[in-house]
Amino acid sequence: MKVTKLLTLTLVFLSLIGCSTEKSPSQIYEEYNSRVTDGVSYEEDKAYYTKQKQQEVESKLPQYMKQMNKSRDDVIELYLNLSREVAKCKEITLDSEVIEGDTALLEYSQKDVCGNESATTEKQKVRMKNEGGWKIDEVEISL
Repeated sequence: MKVTKLLTLTLVFLSLIGCSTEKSPSQIYEEYNSRVTDGVSYEEDKAYYTKQKQQEVESKLPQYMKQMNKSRDDVIELYLNLSREVAKCKEITLDSEVIEGDTALLEYSQKDVCGNESATTEKQKVRMKNEGGWKIDEVEISL
């Protein structure tokens, strides 16, 4: 009987520990940044963004297609390549992470590692929302 109770308590404790391993917003964003650097598909990229941001991007694609005179796939490929090249050239360091309810505000310092040194400190501000997991809602980069 004691063995059964001890085993049950151990399993409950381990399951509680397993539930508390949700990644922080900064961990998610840094994972995203790393994945972009390595190269991701459009669907993988979209999965890191809020539903609202995904809808916003999708609604703008026809406009970009018309402006660039390119197909949807061509516009997406240009976006992914640009994102990858920018991410490869920026080393980011977390300055602050503030979580209030389902919103997180992250601030990063970024350093150019591709030889395009800037005279000023470059910053990234990232707003994330918790939609069953932390998702990127907005990224502002000041160069």
